[in-house]
Amino acid sequence: MSSAFVELLQKSNLDYIITRKTFKIASHNDDIIFASFVDMKTNTLQLIACLDKLGSVTLWSTTLDERAFQLNARLLDLTELGETMTFLAERLNESDFTLVKAPSTKIVGEHKVSQINATFIHSKTKQSITLQLYENMNDDEKAAFLSRLFLHVYKRNEQLSTDIKTQQLRIKELSNKNEREQSRSTGAGGVFDSNQLFNSNNQKIDLIKSQERTKMSLINPTAKRRKKPTGISYGDDDDSD
Repeated sequence: MSSAFVELLQKSNLDYIITRKTFKIASHNDDIIFASFVDMKTNTLQLIACLDKLGSVTLWSTTLDERAFQLNARLLDLTELGETMTFLAERLNESDFTLVKAPSTKIVGEHKVSQINATFIHSKTKQSITLQLYENMNDDEKAAFLSRLFLHVYKRNEQLSTDIKTQQLRIKELSNKNEREQSRSTGAGGVFDSNQLFNSNNQKIDLIKSQERTKMSLINPTAKRRKKPTGISYGDDDDSD
C-alpha cells in the first residue's frame, strides 16, 4: 500500500473519529462507541465498535485498505477515493449511519464470533455501502484498541480544557476592554452634554437680547410720544363803533 493512500486518509480527517451510536440488541437499546483509526504499520483504516455492558467489553472491528475503498467508491457511484473518504468521515462525525447486529455468526479459529453491520447511504447518489465488523476475541488486540481509544480521548480532553481556558481568558480581556471603553465614553459624554447645555443657554440669552434690541430699535417703547404743538389760541374782541 502506498503512503499517498495514508496521507489521503489523514487529509480526509478519518484518523481518530470517535462517535456514539445507539445500538439495538433484541428489545433494548445500548450506547456503543464507534471509532476510526489510521494504522500506520499496515497502511489501512481500522473501524471499531465498543460496547461496555455489565463490566464486560465487547469489541467489533474491521480493516479497510486501498482496494476496499476502491470497491466502495464504485458501489457509491463515486470516481475518486478522496470523495469516498470524505463521505465516510462526514457520516461518522454526524453519526449518520445505521448499526445492526447480524443474525449470523462467523467461525474464527475455535471461536464463534458475532457480527454487526454498519450501513452508510450517500445522500446524492442514493447508493449505500455496508461494512461488516466482527467480534474481536483476541484480548491483546482488544487491549491495544482500547488503549488507543482512551489515550486519544484523554489527549482530546486535555486539549479541550486548554482551549476553554484560553477562551475564558479572551472573554475576560474583551469584557474588561469593553468596560473601560464604556467608562471613557460615559465620561466624555457627560462633559459634552454639560458644554452643550451651557452653550445652548448662552445662545438662548443672546437670542433674547438680540430680539429685545431689534424691538427697541424698531418700536422704541421707552420713548414717550410727543403731542403736536398747536400754539396759543386767542379769542377775537368785538369792536363797537
